[in-house]
Amino acid sequence: MSVVSVVDEWLEWHSSGATLEIDGHQASVSVPGVSLEFRAEVVESVSARVAEGTSLLEAVGLVDDWASSKRVPRGEVCADDVILVDASDTTEASRAVDVVKSVSALARGVRRVVAVAGSLDFTGSSDYDNLSAFGALMVRLNVTQVFAIGPGARALFLSVGMEGSWDGESQHCQDTATAYDDIRARIRPGDVLLVLGSTEQALSPLVGKLREGLA
Repeated sequence: MSVVSVVDEWLEWHSSGATLEIDGHQASVSVPGVSLEFRAEVVESVSARVAEGTSLLEAVGLVDDWASSKRVPRGEVCADDVILVDASDTTEASRAVDVVKSVSALARGVRRVVAVAGSLDFTGSSDYDNLSAFGALMVRLNVTQVFAIGPGARALFLSVGMEGSWDGESQHCQDTATAYDDIRARIRPGDVLLVLGSTEQALSPLVGKLREGLA
């Protein structure tokens, strides 16, 4: 029995996707945003539909319609070639891990990554649903600077700061007003600015202010 194979895949600031093939027929499927995890999920969904007897082209069309309705963070090019990634609705640590991994994969060797996050939800069951593992991930993926915002994010700030040999790359801000000034002072041309969410307060207003400031 023939199976779907991946002949090409891509990860870009505005979309992620793959070209699939079965029995000499090819079709491409994409995700409207940057996500390694969602890209893999989409490919798996197409493969499952084909295994059930759906043609590759039809399966891709069905999955494309479903994927296009999902809210996936994407990069916006701002002034000085800064890439702003709005993931401010991402509060679960397991989802935040995918965003950080995806952004870091795109930025690796080319751009610095500055990450902003509030208090995250670590009640899930993934390997990264604890502060120590999440902090270690930030360091391992070469995130240049982490801004932890709000009283509840102090633990995240301490966790990240304790990993590796960092010295000041993890910074705690009491509120978004203070964070905005500190973030703007650290951003350099060509950086990636990733804003995750918070269980304490909405960080979308901060994203809007950063977007205006970087226009």
